[in-house]
Amino acid sequence: MFTQDDAEAIAKKLHCTPDERKGHKYYELFVHGRLVTSFGVRRASKEKGHGHLPHALHITQKQCRDLSNCPLSEDEYLQILRDKNQL
Repeated sequence: MFTQDDAEAIAKKLHCTPDERKGHKYYELFVHGRLVTSFGVRRASKEKGHGHLPHALHITQKQCRDLSNCPLSEDEYLQILRDKNQL
């Protein structure tokens, strides 16, 4: 399961824009001025509760784990989205 720290690490790696909505933290990924995806970070879930990340980022569980833990770079992530016609 993905943690709050994983979500924050991914947001930082992808240079996401923070957006506070009604007291909740969201991150938005813009590429060339276009919103590609957004995802929320649940405050009360320090240890678990971010299983939505792979779906929100349009990648597999493994790719999401790799994005969080560094084997998958930002450029590689964006290429995955291009290959899926998401970008």
